[in-house]
Amino acid sequence: MIKSKYTFLIEKENEGILMNYLSGAIDLIDNQELQEFKKRLETNHWDDFHLAEDMLEKKYLFPSTEDEEDFIQEKYLEFQDEYEETQVQLIFSTTYACNFSCAYCFQEEYSQNSKIVTPEITDAFFKYANEKFSREKTQPYITLFGGEPLLTGKAKENILYFLKQAKKYNYGIAIVTNGYELMDYVPEFQKIGVEIKELQVTLDGDRESHDSRRYTSPGIPTFDRISDGIDLAIQSGYRINLRSIIDKDNIASLVGLAEHAQSRGWLDAPEGLFESTLGRNYELHTCQKTNSLYERAEMWKDFFMLADLNPVLKKYHKPQFHGMRALSETGELPFPIFDGCPAGKKEFAFDLNGDIYGCTASVGVSKYKLGSFTDANQSFNHDRLNEWATRDTLSIPECSECPVSLSCGGGCAVLACNQTGKIHSPDCRPVQELVKLGLDYYKITESAAQDSV
Repeated sequence: MIKSKYTFLIEKENEGILMNYLSGAIDLIDNQELQEFKKRLETNHWDDFHLAEDMLEKKYLFPSTEDEEDFIQEKYLEFQDEYEETQVQLIFSTTYACNFSCAYCFQEEYSQNSKIVTPEITDAFFKYANEKFSREKTQPYITLFGGEPLLTGKAKENILYFLKQAKKYNYGIAIVTNGYELMDYVPEFQKIGVEIKELQVTLDGDRESHDSRRYTSPGIPTFDRISDGIDLAIQSGYRINLRSIIDKDNIASLVGLAEHAQSRGWLDAPEGLFESTLGRNYELHTCQKTNSLYERAEMWKDFFMLADLNPVLKKYHKPQFHGMRALSETGELPFPIFDGCPAGKKEFAFDLNGDIYGCTASVGVSKYKLGSFTDANQSFNHDRLNEWATRDTLSIPECSECPVSLSCGGGCAVLACNQTGKIHSPDCRPVQELVKLGLDYYKITESAAQDSV
């Protein structure tokens, strides 16, 4: 018998948590068994262990390496079958210009100019999309990205043309926007009748914190105008994904933001119309003042402490903690994630220059360009595309032997490549630390897990 490469132990004060993302098994190990478990995991000797049969059944152990590899392939094929059903996302950067001057903008170093999408580029994009993605089982949807896609003047006229074409060809639309012009756009969405799947809008904490970080190019505060736009969107039946970019300078202000969301009625909006997302401020392609940036686990530890003191924050946001939220709600771990990066597979990014990239993190960065949708001779660089298309936890050497890789799925390919120069390299996450946090955050006890081993 051998230990599965995906079996790992998390130690807590008086117990251990045995987990395996491949099989979905999770069990509490009481203190009396803990030392023996640690010894067995270290030596990988199980033949005379009194719990070996139970562990074989739950696939913490396998009879042989070949048996585990067969099970991995079985789960991988299940993942692939489900992945094939996933809707393709076509991201379109309508401009690299923006009406904000955010203090931490990751695009400032490569904002190409104030160009905006034209009707001609819009037509070329829809012609390309209708031809290249016509065989998808489900119609793809389009995410408008920037810069800032919802601008005024000629830019607005051209965006409305884009939305009319989306309606004509039956594409749903998601929009990543700073929300400043949302008040003026919501009536246009209704008039055109285009399906708006989601509006991702950013508020970086309470009014004071947000306005110190996210302001217009002339320095005008934006918090109140964005909030009014969110009100109108929700009242009009549009789903809001409210995002905050978090670092050490603004994390405490999340409490004020949660209270604001509660007072505006967002937290009690009809089901499916409001969600919150917390994103960590980090260095993507440009440098920032690193003393204000969080490491991932450090950020969530501070969030945990804040939420413990301020219950409204728990209502405002429910962290995933690598499957611990799902475990608390359903009693089961999520299905193993063999691929956490959809770029070049279920996600493609296009821009107003006619270029094709893999995702929002790579769009506009020349070294990540995959091809062109306006030049038939450059439709795709197939060697580059293949690098993205074949990246998963089984093709990344480090991930194939990592016990927690089936939770992070290898992470972000752009972040990995920025560090190593290779697409097929891992963007590692502190999964075990975050799982331990999640167990405590959601107060997962023996009743929430499976029967103890």
